[in-house]
Amino acid sequence: MPQHGLENPKGSHAGDMPNLSVAEDGTGKGEYLARGASLEKGAASLFAKEGTALVLHGAADDMKSDPAGNAGARIACGVVEMKN
Repeated sequence: MPQHGLENPKGSHAGDMPNLSVAEDGTGKGEYLARGASLEKGAASLFAKEGTALVLHGAADDMKSDPAGNAGARIACGVVEMKN
């Protein structure tokens, strides 16, 4: 069963993404593809019945520790949902 981290030997979650670098003023920009995640119905759908969130942590992810890559505190979170 996959665990957290793009470099985890057991495989990664569909939503695991690379680290985003930010400037000292807190700004950053990135474009990522969540391989294995889908906007369609099915097991990999981001619109799961339980809900899906995007979580930003305060430190760099080590890309292999489960459950959260030793990436520090959660500093921001956004809900992924489909609007009609």
